Amino acid sequence: MAEYLQDPSLRLLVDFFRAKGLPALKEEDRREDWYQDWIDYQAQHRLYASLLSPKQYSSLGGRFDIRRLTRFLEAFAYFSPAHAYSLHVSFLGLFPILMSPNEALKQEAVARLEGGGLFAFGVSEKAHGSDLLANEFTVTPGDSSGWMADGSKYYIGNANAACLISVLARKGSAGPADTTKRSPLVFVAIRPGEAPALRNVRKIRTLGIRTAFVGEFEVRGHAFPETDVIAQGREAWDAFFGTVNFGKFFLGFGAIGICEHAFTEAVAHMRHRVLFGKPVGEMSHIRAATAFAFARLTAMKLYAYRALDYLQASGDDERRYLLFGAVQKAKVSTEGVKVMGLLSECIGGRGFEAETYFESALRDTQLIPGLEGSTHINFGLTAQFIDTYFTTPTREVPLPKSVTLDGIDPDENPYWFAARDRNAKTVQFAHFLRAYEPLRSVANVRTFRKQVKAVRQFADGGISSVNPTGDAGLLIAVGKCLATIAYGQLVAENCLAAKVAPATVSLIFQGLIEDLSAEAVKLSAIFPPGSPQRALLKGAVRFPRTSAADLTSVSELIALRHGT
Repeated sequence: MAEYLQDPSLRLLVDFFRAKGLPALKEEDRREDWYQDWIDYQAQHRLYASLLSPKQYSSLGGRFDIRRLTRFLEAFAYFSPAHAYSLHVSFLGLFPILMSPNEALKQEAVARLEGGGLFAFGVSEKAHGSDLLANEFTVTPGDSSGWMADGSKYYIGNANAACLISVLARKGSAGPADTTKRSPLVFVAIRPGEAPALRNVRKIRTLGIRTAFVGEFEVRGHAFPETDVIAQGREAWDAFFGTVNFGKFFLGFGAIGICEHAFTEAVAHMRHRVLFGKPVGEMSHIRAATAFAFARLTAMKLYAYRALDYLQASGDDERRYLLFGAVQKAKVSTEGVKVMGLLSECIGGRGFEAETYFESALRDTQLIPGLEGSTHINFGLTAQFIDTYFTTPTREVPLPKSVTLDGIDPDENPYWFAARDRNAKTVQFAHFLRAYEPLRSVANVRTFRKQVKAVRQFADGGISSVNPTGDAGLLIAVGKCLATIAYGQLVAENCLAAKVAPATVSLIFQGLIEDLSAEAVKLSAIFPPGSPQRALLKGAVRFPRTSAADLTSVSELIALRHGT
């Protein structure tokens, strides 16, 4: 944390929430009050502008530094995921504009950001969710001076306070509709404070992040000029995918921050809790659950910050981030749910008491992976890489440097703001077993390595006879297996770089062995008994070996870090 607090913006964040205190945050949560005090504070100190303004358009000397952003989001969620949501959504609303060719709109957007403004991302609709091709929000050419917009959007963050909303629409026709082809997409900028046609803004009450404003709105007869068009056609499609691939990557750091706070609170409770004359934390089953929660949380952070390295290094010839970003969005947040489940076994009824952070964390962790089935989408995207991931490279594929461990000062990468090639077939990976070699002294790493080899055999000989793209259930099941493997690879790379203790590595890979075994069984069940696919997947089902000494060592590490 000391390294994090070297950032002035992060110190300001910590100061605000320490002064406000958890009781006030919990009271706001109960009342579902909008956090205007925070919005005013961040505007005063230009916090969001300091994190999101590209240097080309910043008047404050800012730049877009993804290491600063991830640390800020991790700490933000540690205090309040609901408050952090306003930053996540502002990123999504701003980024289609930054990807566009509309220079005037870029300058306006960054100026509004530096003035403390929030942004919104108007894509989802009530009847269609994230089904873009069913989009009913329509823009049609008006007179010679512009366009006309009509439609509604649903599940839109910052809907009550955004100074600008990037709205995804389909292009209608001023004349008879052409039914022979699909209507092209259009991204358009709408300024709520200057658009009386935007109306019926309503808050949607959600399970988690209750003080955030997730809402819906309607637009009826909104006339706007050509200069408010962000992008059309293919450029609009690329702007959407570029925004989602990039922006939702950062949600995993929020899950990490939530679990870090919940873990700290749970351990503090166990330190003082005595049952049957014995401290709770000394009971064998509680010690084990706490140790495995610690291991999974450590793996979340190892993976997320290693995936960040691939994102920082991305370019025309380096697109491994496409796989690792999909895994980040699908798996890091779901691992957070598992961590909270393990901690719930330790903290007991205290975790459901309304004044604790833990109670809201239980709700908020479930919200991140669950929205609109986005984990399923990303597991499906992951499956598209199964051939290229296991292809033996014809040349040396270097590993990116670490932006957190190698002392690198990460600069903006212009590739982030450009259209991207999303073709999974042209991405080259390093050898799929390379990451585990330095950790082979750990038995569980060796076992996981054998599982990976078994899945590779399935990819070579079992999946070639079926068409996973034609079966969504099969595609997702394949994606879950590959996601666990890719997760293990980046965790292994960062275990070595961060010099993680062997006992912690052993517990981390026990969880990965269990996860891959479970996913292999589920994938096997899709195929009939006696099929070659089942036979090939049998080798992916393995049993971990973790010694009592490893559990003791990790428990001692937790005690050292948390004062138990």
